[in-house]
Amino acid sequence: MSFDWNFNVRFKMFTAKAATAAMATLLLASQTPGFSGSASAATAEQVTEAAAGENEKQLGILDNEVPEGANISSKQASENILKLFPLLEKATISSARFDSPNSFPPPDYKAWDIGFELREGNRSTGFSATVHAVTGEVLSVHLPSELLEKQFSDSEKKLTKTEAKKQADEFLYKAIPNLKEGGFVAVAEPYANSVQQSLFGRTEYTYSYQLKHEGLVSEAETAYISVDQSGLVTGYSRTTIGAEYPSSKAAIPADQAQQKFEEEFDIQLAYISEERFSSRNGQKYYLGYTPKNSSVTALDANTLDRINSMTGDAIVQDVSQEDKPLKGSVAAFTPNTGSKLNAQQAEKLVKKSFNIPESYKLDYSQLTKGSFASPNNQVWSLSWSNRNASASYMFMRDISAQVDAATGQIYSVNIYQRIMPGMEQEKSDTEVKGKTVTKSQAEKLAVNTVISLVPDASKQFRLSTVLELDAARTFIFQRYLNGIVVKDDTVQVQVSNDGTITEYYSMVAATPEQLPTDVKPAISYEKARATYLEEFKLVLAYSRYGGFGMGNGEAVPVGVKLAYMPTRTDSPLTGITYEVLDANTGEWKPMYGSTSGTVQVTISDIKGHAAESDLQNMIQHGVLVADEQGRVFPDRVITKGDWLTYLARAVNPNLDVYYSGDGEGNLYADITPESPYYQAVRTLIDQRWLAGADPKSKLNPEEEMTREELAVLLVRILRYEKLAGFYTLPSDLPNLADASAVNNKGAVSLSIKLGLLPSIDGRFMPARKVTVAEAAQVLERLAKLQGKTDTFMNGNRLY
Repeated sequence: MSFDWNFNVRFKMFTAKAATAAMATLLLASQTPGFSGSASAATAEQVTEAAAGENEKQLGILDNEVPEGANISSKQASENILKLFPLLEKATISSARFDSPNSFPPPDYKAWDIGFELREGNRSTGFSATVHAVTGEVLSVHLPSELLEKQFSDSEKKLTKTEAKKQADEFLYKAIPNLKEGGFVAVAEPYANSVQQSLFGRTEYTYSYQLKHEGLVSEAETAYISVDQSGLVTGYSRTTIGAEYPSSKAAIPADQAQQKFEEEFDIQLAYISEERFSSRNGQKYYLGYTPKNSSVTALDANTLDRINSMTGDAIVQDVSQEDKPLKGSVAAFTPNTGSKLNAQQAEKLVKKSFNIPESYKLDYSQLTKGSFASPNNQVWSLSWSNRNASASYMFMRDISAQVDAATGQIYSVNIYQRIMPGMEQEKSDTEVKGKTVTKSQAEKLAVNTVISLVPDASKQFRLSTVLELDAARTFIFQRYLNGIVVKDDTVQVQVSNDGTITEYYSMVAATPEQLPTDVKPAISYEKARATYLEEFKLVLAYSRYGGFGMGNGEAVPVGVKLAYMPTRTDSPLTGITYEVLDANTGEWKPMYGSTSGTVQVTISDIKGHAAESDLQNMIQHGVLVADEQGRVFPDRVITKGDWLTYLARAVNPNLDVYYSGDGEGNLYADITPESPYYQAVRTLIDQRWLAGADPKSKLNPEEEMTREELAVLLVRILRYEKLAGFYTLPSDLPNLADASAVNNKGAVSLSIKLGLLPSIDGRFMPARKVTVAEAAQVLERLAKLQGKTDTFMNGNRLY
């Protein structure tokens, strides 16, 4: 069986309809290089129901009872939390739950889930922390913003990232009492997936660690610590397992493992996106060399078998199946050419290809923007339920699908499997009769499904991977154009043992126009392969496998194996799979764009500028984005749209990343969903820095910005509009020679008093145009004003 080299990271990360429900799991996958698992909508939504299962013992308020399977009481668990995070004494403990399955599948250890609540008048915020019920070790705590805002406004301290890391290291020893000196490895920053720091809001650094077992790094033992600029630890999470560790002594020496690794290592050309998620404007792709199939999966230290990160079993190579072209017995997909489909027509298309039982009725349909694979399309989100089957059906729908409203292409279908304590899982008639399809039958069904539902599938897709599970088989199809892999463009079909398709996902983002099809690699295959082999080594470590829930309700047990793991550092999590070799420049690039919170770019036109430091800071925080030649044109006059974009990026530097909540209606008459300012304006409306949307009025984003107009907008940001109304006379600007030329004297007066827009040689110059450099200076001053006013960035930040 062929096993895609990066499958353990990317498996089902493209599940569009699960984006909200599975966010926690996706976040872990994105922040943990080497994390292997899936996050289907079924998996995520089962968490809600499982939390009320019979195996959860609701104890309510704390007591000293130590339940069976635990070594500590709920009271001891809460004391351990407060010892690490004394700030939580300001919150009220609202509940204590034992063995709470806060993930699916549930962990293989017992845990206390302690609930907290913050109340302010009629408003309350609830959150929880987790403690290992056997060891007493705190596993996860994240302080809510309501607690942190006061600390932020009262603190003048501003630590650097290096200084804050010392705080994180010290905290790690407190959080893990038996942690010995040298008992962990800090994950290198390029692989830690640090979040881009925004200019506005609290500065927060996140550090990643891998812990050691018997002196060897373990993929199953990780820790993540967040520290803000004042040195306060704001979040902590720890992964661990209850499974027994095997011996740390390898049966096969390292030189034999290295020899096999080098002999079997292979690479392939691929089109790779420069950004992790696509945008409305489309991704940019480059040509790179990536490891092929299972070349960089871990080698069992006792057998030298490749380890399947899903099951822990040996990967069996099947050359006859590898990258097999699709041949089926069905007609190819033909897109709809008529008018846009309605919900009933979309439903009919789904029923034509998938088994929707008659007892299931369509009870939800909504026309929305597509996911990051189809951001410019309108998509029908559909779901069906059997409301008569169980009272619990009020908590979630049972079958869901997404259908392109224009072309009729089906992007996803998921048939949820309910697993609840005390509730017998529903079975189809064929399953009751015990009918089981063979592997070849299941493969034929999967291939025919892809051919009939995906455009040009026979030419562009090949069967890449087959996952064998107890109750189902998952078939992964990889896209190729011109014989070259299109990274991340895949289709996934899961076929249960009774012949039912329980999951179908199509992630096809690249258009032929986006791909550099006319580019030939400057680096040869031989040179690229040698470069890869020179770059990394094998590290003896513990490889984690399993611990995931599949969409059919099947849970894969978690475990660890002693393995030789390919890596470029001493930490297996920082394996080479997160970097790729550019086939034309020979440079190493992050697989999905920049993974560092620091923007590494050389700006060619700010050196020696009077506002150089301010401009550089805006670049570092993602407020200003240089062009391909590394220029920001500091003396260029900005438009109103430029200012709105800078301001929005100061709040959310990842503004360009597309997400499905894009919205469809016009915000203003000249701010349509197609406008380059749409995301920025929506961000500022949400932030209440612009008045609510008004599709009948205009913002005039292309007009050049004057200093007086900027002063008015600054007053709006600070919520001082009414206060500004008290300053209307020239005497309110006593030191300005051109006070009579200022129309909005209150806004200008406050902007000067607060140091945001100082006068120039005794004049304000209200009609003078604002440049990029001046905007950078104003934003820098505004950032320093945080915590020093009653309103600006005090509890009103939505991002």
